[in-house]
Amino acid sequence: MGSHWMFWIRQKPGKGLEWIGYIERGGGTYFAQSLQGQFSITKDTSRNMLYLQSFSRKMNLSYFILMILISYSYGQSLTSSESVVEKPGKSVTLSCSVSGFSMSYWMHWIRQKPGKGLEWIGYIDSGTGTVFAQSLQGQFSITKDTSRNMLYLQVKSLKAEDMAVYYCARESH
Repeated sequence: MGSHWMFWIRQKPGKGLEWIGYIERGGGTYFAQSLQGQFSITKDTSRNMLYLQSFSRKMNLSYFILMILISYSYGQSLTSSESVVEKPGKSVTLSCSVSGFSMSYWMHWIRQKPGKGLEWIGYIDSGTGTVFAQSLQGQFSITKDTSRNMLYLQVKSLKAEDMAVYYCARESH
């Protein structure tokens, strides 16, 4: 935790993700302009804990879901493929271009259906091993082409409920 910048993101019901802020390796914090003065972020590296405190008495914490701890490094990026429109029952492959780091990290796919929270699909390890969410077993395959720095997600038989925004993500260590 101490060697990474750590981010807080939230999501209100029916809304998109909203970036709150982050804490640097050295402890400096930065917040979204619209949220200045409403939060503090601290960390306890000896306990591997990250804390977010709200200063607003009006804050409805029932919508304050999770959110995500992201490791960020300069010069590294993940770029997902363009939108895909296809008929139900067809197979669709999404791609993610990786730059600035090797494909030896575990790489994940996550999706977000309209008006819903994030849903983890699965990952591919540093080799070719894959693990998927139990509820999604058999519906997807994840592969990678390390020579082209590409990650792929195949939806084996497209269903209407697969309509979502799909994200690729790198394991932070």
